[in-house]
Amino acid sequence: VIIGGAIGLIGAFAAYLFATFHWRVMAIMGKLNLLDNKYAVYRALVGATGVAVLALLVPHTAFWGEAEFLPIATMAPASDLPRIWPTTGLIGFEMDTWWKAMIVGFTRMIAISFTVAGGLRGGFIFPFFATGAAFGRVLEIAIPQLPLQIPVLCMAAGMNVAITRTSLATPLILCFLAGEPCALPSVLAASLCSLFATSYMTFIKTQIARCDIDHSMFHKKLLTKIVDEHGDPDEIDEEEG
Repeated sequence: VIIGGAIGLIGAFAAYLFATFHWRVMAIMGKLNLLDNKYAVYRALVGATGVAVLALLVPHTAFWGEAEFLPIATMAPASDLPRIWPTTGLIGFEMDTWWKAMIVGFTRMIAISFTVAGGLRGGFIFPFFATGAAFGRVLEIAIPQLPLQIPVLCMAAGMNVAITRTSLATPLILCFLAGEPCALPSVLAASLCSLFATSYMTFIKTQIARCDIDHSMFHKKLLTKIVDEHGDPDEIDEEEG
């Protein structure tokens, strides 16, 4: 659980890097006046061009990640990638080392940003699952003592929760779709740590502030103050009884 929480914090930091990059992409599109719906076709063309170029260089970035999750998580040969040909792209890319896994992670984040900025379909959830799987393989190679499913699933959960705030649904989806229900405690810890670490990093405009997070973060401090000033409420009740 502790390891899962720590990996969740790493995932939250990776999501912060993505958010910072995406905000800058959106700012550039705003300066180019591409956010106006009158220019929606041009905005989509810019986004599609970015995604296509990345897919030609690193085929693991193509599509939204549902079918690509397993080849990325297992670092399978590029020939196992579905829906794309040639599977190794223009440069014969294979995800077979830690630094190539890192490249897949960063290029997928860039592809997600261009997809969303261009108004294209794809969303965040499964794309971040696949991105987290790539970064999770980097951790697994760096710390080979970790079971493969822990860094992969916890990193995916940490990144997704930081952006979408789905702290309970994400562990359930990841663990049961991956067939790893025993990893649920670690993945849940990763989700909650990521949620608290990024509680003030509102990314999606429709998200609202979570007052329950504020309550959770400061409840212990407030309770300690009350005990110091008035004594333990349980002890007071026993004395009165």
